[in-house]
Amino acid sequence: MKKLIITTILLLSLLTAGCTSLGSSPSDTVENFVSEFDQGNYDTCYQMMSSGYRQETGLAGFISLSRDVNPEKYEFIEVTEEYVDGDTAVVNVLVNESSVAVKFSLKDFFKVEEEHEEVVKQIELIKQEDEWKFTKFPYALT
Repeated sequence: MKKLIITTILLLSLLTAGCTSLGSSPSDTVENFVSEFDQGNYDTCYQMMSSGYRQETGLAGFISLSRDVNPEKYEFIEVTEEYVDGDTAVVNVLVNESSVAVKFSLKDFFKVEEEHEEVVKQIELIKQEDEWKFTKFPYALT
């Protein structure tokens, strides 16, 4: 009977330990940030920043920066690749990047046009406290 109880406890421990890492990949962190940022949950996004970033930038500064970013500059499309090397990772994301072009002509003199281009941006993360954290503000995700 003791062997059955010990075996059951060991199996439950292994299953629980295996489940704790689910959803904690660098790509998941990137996608969670996008979701929380879109909902205006800047305090949750701030917790996804590395301890070094949080030492340099307080919550009020992060919220101010988050509210001041141009929401039309980048549109997140998808995570394309993830590279993990120990406690560091790079996640490539495909975004729709907009820019403004000034075009000159004899008829209109000049015209301002918005242009869009799909580009890949790299997001750097580090592992701290068993979670993936951003090392700098991820403008491409905002």
